[in-house]
Formats: sequence, structure tokens, C-alpha cells
Amino acid sequence: MLDKGIHPTVSEYHILWDALISYESRLEKFSSMSTDEDKQLEYDEKLQDIEGAKNSLSIAAKNDFELEFK
Repeated sequence: MLDKGIHPTVSEYHILWDALISYESRLEKFSSMSTDEDKQLEYDEKLQDIEGAKNSLSIAAKNDFELEFK
């Protein structure tokens, strides 16, 4: 049976986590600086998506390598 999905290495998990944290920080900055309510909503929705991605990545890293991200 073929295994589905991606299977990052420990190093790749760290890279993905750092990238999400960096993007999250950037979006928070853009959201707080924006005067356009539609843009703020767009940034806030992306921030929610990032939170979900961080949770998923954290669970996968824990299951695969017992890594814990905070």
C-alpha cells in the first residue's frame, strides 16, 4: 500500500515551524498597521489559518519524532 502525504525530517519540521512563525509575525504587523478594514480581515483570516497549520504541524512532529513546538 502506498503511503500518502509528506513525511518531513526533523530538520524540515524546524524549518516549517520557523517559516510559519515568521509569516505569522509579518501578518500581525500588517494587520495592526492597516487602516483598510477589508485588508485587516484578510490578514486576520490568514492568521487563523496559520494557527491551524501550526497545530497540525505540532501534532505531526509529536507523532513522528516526539518533537514539541511552542
